Amino acid sequence: MKKKILNITLLGLMLFSISFTANARNRLHRHHHIPERRNSNKQFIASTASTKKNGYIGVNKAISIALKKVKGAKNSNVTDVHLDRENGRMVYEGEIHYNGMEYEFDIDAVTGEIVKWKVDRD
Repeated sequence: MKKKILNITLLGLMLFSISFTANARNRLHRHHHIPERRNSNKQFIASTASTKKNGYIGVNKAISIALKKVKGAKNSNVTDVHLDRENGRMVYEGEIHYNGMEYEFDIDAVTGEIVKWKVDRD
């Protein structure tokens, strides 16, 4: 009887820990999720989270920083901007397609520093 109670208790603890881990993972993903906005069939990610709360510069500022490096490019040339973790830091990762070129960038989400800039023919 004691063995049966012990097995049931252990099973309950395992189920609880699995449930707790899954719930924590969902909360983490929701915290960093940024809803989508579509513009001219190009996918943008718009930040609705308070930049003061998390200390991030915001997606619009990140796009502005990247566009300053590509003379003539506009918001409509920016695609697929999202918040991501790279090498232990949060960055806005995205692409600009302009004049037959593709510019890939990572911009530090806190400082606004461009930490990756790659240029290829589109």
